[in-house]
Amino acid sequence: MELKPHAKLTRTLRFLLKFTIVVTAVAVLAGVYDYFSYSSLPPDVDANEVILPSDAVVGIVGLVQFILAIVTGITFLRWIYRGNKNLRALSGESMVFTPGWSVGWFFIPIAVLWKPYQVMKEIWNVSHGRVPADHAIVKWWWALWLISNFLGRLASKVVMRANDANGYTVSAITFIISDGLDIVLNVVALTMVTRIGEAYSKNIVEQAVPAYVAQGAPSAEP
Repeated sequence: MELKPHAKLTRTLRFLLKFTIVVTAVAVLAGVYDYFSYSSLPPDVDANEVILPSDAVVGIVGLVQFILAIVTGITFLRWIYRGNKNLRALSGESMVFTPGWSVGWFFIPIAVLWKPYQVMKEIWNVSHGRVPADHAIVKWWWALWLISNFLGRLASKVVMRANDANGYTVSAITFIISDGLDIVLNVVALTMVTRIGEAYSKNIVEQAVPAYVAQGAPSAEP
């Protein structure tokens, strides 16, 4: 079985992460615009009865964010799967996680709180080969990912409960903070992906391998 090249997918993912950083920065500006729009709304105006220009801006940017998040998320999972699969076949190292479970753990309740971090840590370590490499960036990525998910859900709940100008103002602040953190998260993710990609290119020689080699040793995972 011929393994697919890792470098091309790494370049695609890095582009998407950079694009996400730009779009998220625009989302922060849109949130600031929304905040000032609602905070300056006259007291006698019912916020539920008007549609402000800022609402349209936030809606359009939010739609772009949603679509981009799906595309980037799928690409990121493909990158993890391919990285794990190629490293198992070509690194000569014994790996705990299979390609399938390296992605699957992202969808398992409770276990999603730590298993994906272990998956990424293993990819980081194996891609760097026998050269010790500090994986602090992986810890930062995972901590920010967890916090970002929490803030994103909180922001969604706040906007659902908003029923007046003050509520929409608070909602705008929550989204500004959430999007601001997402910028940091994506910068860290970009750095991590870049460093793994560089280490992989330096230490791993890609080549066609037999199917039984690509599958690797049996795993104890479920």
